Amino acid sequence: MLAPHTPPDLDAILDSEDSTQINQETARYLNHIETKLYADIQTRKRIDSGLLFLACQFSSCSLSWLLFNLQVTLSIIQVASAVVSLLPGLIDVGDSFSFSLSSESWEFSLGQKPLIGIIKLLIGGAVSMQGTSKITSEIIATQSQISQTYNEIRSSEGLSFQLPNVGFSLLIGLSAIALIGIFKKISNTDNTGVNQNED
Repeated sequence: MLAPHTPPDLDAILDSEDSTQINQETARYLNHIETKLYADIQTRKRIDSGLLFLACQFSSCSLSWLLFNLQVTLSIIQVASAVVSLLPGLIDVGDSFSFSLSSESWEFSLGQKPLIGIIKLLIGGAVSMQGTSKITSEIIATQSQISQTYNEIRSSEGLSFQLPNVGFSLLIGLSAIALIGIFKKISNTDNTGVNQNED
């Protein structure tokens, strides 16, 4: 007859040297996995931030031209383009910004890497200005040409009735001479007819 099987003591296994070595290996492996996952998350976050930055810059330029084609006012074009292009830099600066206030003191900091957000803000501002500068110059040139044409029309309206066209004046003069010649010819024909009847 077989003797009953007794399970090993769990506390004795956990306290043994082999168990301590296994626990250290497991902790090292978990620490390695955690570090790798954290690095992957940070890399993905940087990639997403870069893609968002590029998308916002392209969207800023295309949005300015779209609003220009829709005949939106210049101020709205400039504001919308600036907001879209500056958005990634504002997000980075906002994430790194921290402010704490207590009864004893207050503390203000821009985080560990504020330079990245500031660079994004500068690049976004340059892209926004470059995207709207040509539109601004074209609108200003068009407005000046419209005002110049309007002034020319107003100045020529007062002289249009005082200074007739030279060709029109010449035509009127020739017509008057021709009419005088016709009247003289008719009057001479009438006089000769009367003289012949009297004879």
